[in-house]
Order: sequence, then structure tokens, then C-alpha cells
Amino acid sequence: MKKILLLLTALLTLTACQESMEDRAARDAADATAKRCPMRLNDDGTLVLERITFDKSTLIWKQDFLLEASPEAIEQLDMRDILLKELKNMPSYKPYMESNFIFQYVFCDMKNPKDTLMDIKLTPKDYN
Repeated sequence: MKKILLLLTALLTLTACQESMEDRAARDAADATAKRCPMRLNDDGTLVLERITFDKSTLIWKQDFLLEASPEAIEQLDMRDILLKELKNMPSYKPYMESNFIFQYVFCDMKNPKDTLMDIKLTPKDYN
């Protein structure tokens, strides 16, 4: 009887501690924002990661950036390919890609944060 109770307790403990991938992503996004954001991503401060969010209903992992660059410079960047390559090379995002999350990167003007310069979404079709 003692063994059965111990086994049942262990089983309940293991199943109660499991977290869904959506809950994990929401927690990871909130933790990363609280610990690291805003974060300068280059030496001259022209690219800043403002926040990371995750929407459980749409499975969108979103990163909001502030960018200081001329429209001409932005047009010359192939950000979609750069971000896709970066995403595929990030081991920490592998579980999210296996769960078919959508990755959204929103770049706003550093001088006027309400102006969106680029809004890029990478779907499973892009990265699988």
C-alpha cells in the first residue's frame, strides 16, 4: 500500500509540473524583457531591442526594436533573410519552431517610435 501511494504521488507530481509550450514561451518572453530590455544590440546604439512578447492565442513570438537608419539604408538591408538565418541558428528557439510558432520582428523609428519601418513575420513555411 505504501509503495502504491508513493508511486501515485510521484506520478501526480510529474504530471502537475509539466508546462505547455505556450506557457513556457509566455514566461520566457516576459523574463527576457524584464531582465534584458531595453538592450542595445550594436556599439553605436542605433539598434535597440525594446521588448519581447508572446501571444498564446496566435502563437506569435514578437520582438520590438527601435532602429535609427535612413530609409535608403533600410531598403538596402535584406532583413528577412538575415532574420531567417539568425532564427535557424538559434538553438534556444528550436522548441518554438518545433511548435510552429510565428516569429514577428517589428522595427520602429528611434526618433519617432510610433512609425513602423519594417514588420517581418517568419512562419513555419519559412523556417522548416
